[in-house]
Amino acid sequence: MRAALLKSVRKIELANVPDPLPPKGWVRLKVRRVGICGTDKAMYLGKYPPRKIPLIPGHEIYGLVDDLGEGVGEKWMGKRVTTEINVACGKCWYCRHGMRVHCPHREVLGISLDGGMADYVITPAENLHSVHGLSDTQASFVEPLAATVEMIKQAPPEGSRFLVLGAGTIGLLSAQLLSSMGNVSVAARGDSPKAKIVDSLGLNFIPLEDLGKYMESNTPEGQGFDYVVEATGSPEGLLIAVRSVRPRGTIAAKSTHGLPVKFDYTSLVVREVKLIGSRCGPFEDAIELLKEGRIKVEELVTSEYRLEDVREAFEASLRRDQVKVHVLP
Repeated sequence: MRAALLKSVRKIELANVPDPLPPKGWVRLKVRRVGICGTDKAMYLGKYPPRKIPLIPGHEIYGLVDDLGEGVGEKWMGKRVTTEINVACGKCWYCRHGMRVHCPHREVLGISLDGGMADYVITPAENLHSVHGLSDTQASFVEPLAATVEMIKQAPPEGSRFLVLGAGTIGLLSAQLLSSMGNVSVAARGDSPKAKIVDSLGLNFIPLEDLGKYMESNTPEGQGFDYVVEATGSPEGLLIAVRSVRPRGTIAAKSTHGLPVKFDYTSLVVREVKLIGSRCGPFEDAIELLKEGRIKVEELVTSEYRLEDVREAFEASLRRDQVKVHVLP
């Protein structure tokens, strides 16, 4: 099969590799669409080293089941599916206490196991979710949307004034999810080409340069927002979040840029701010949100590339005008 192999920093190329065969309890998917996410970009740039090299990246996967390992029911054959990305041991303390995503023995599709930027990918059958009723594009957004749902589950918003820092995929998914709970503003640099996408989604855009002035007029005593989502993908994002959240407010950290950060820790303590991190979330909740039409994703796909043009796809994903870049095997 054809596969995109990440070999080193900013070096990814198409190669022919053996077709994967699903072991017992696994299935093989014929990949139809896969998204490039912030973690993929961080690995490509060398900021977040993958756990194996060369690696086939990609974990926002939509495809068709085309082969079954031993013990997998025939009901899955030919089905349109997406897949969870963590392959847990099922036996450790974390697995037994419902925290499979924190299994210390887990492998992760597209990070430590070969992922979806190929003609085929294999995954455990227990990780499959049917995407019947969703478009191909919607199906490829289930994984990142589930991650924003998890944010809400771990840190339920209080108050009604919400701020999302960053206008990338996670930022715009988070903003749409929060919009049913209160007033949401999305902040990014004033010259951001993504401002028009924020507007098209019916969300309030604040130029980052004007954020302080906006807070003075639109938050209690000018002290900040009730709930701030840090989704800038930048090490500076957390510092801005601490400055933007009110006393006893909440910061939901969503960036996975792989870099150390500096922020005002004393202010976090003195203002009694809650800081919560979250990542993988409930796929079924995300699927239901997409079926109900509550989250728009078609507008977030700014470029599509063929698998043979994967390097161009990754380079494009680094541009400021791009939100979500999809690779289409």
